[in-house]
Amino acid sequence: MLQKNVSFYTKPGCLLCDEALLQVNKVRSEIPFHLEVIDISHSPGLMQKHGLHIPVVLINGVEVFRYHVDEAEFRTLLLNGNELGNNTPG
Repeated sequence: MLQKNVSFYTKPGCLLCDEALLQVNKVRSEIPFHLEVIDISHSPGLMQKHGLHIPVVLINGVEVFRYHVDEAEFRTLLLNGNELGNNTPG
């Protein structure tokens, strides 16, 4: 099985981000994927792009969630979302 790449955009003090990351990590304990957590507070460009919309979750570069993560949908996208960008061997 090819492992997906998940990007999680967040910043300190974001309670929605903390809740969403819990959901992401819960799924990650069942389905392996590469997770990159990106703190947007260190980048003016990312703050401008995502500052009011975090958390933002991407799978293989495709945005799949904003504000909240639906655990069941996230699991389904990881298992069946082959149309989500290119997979990388894992």
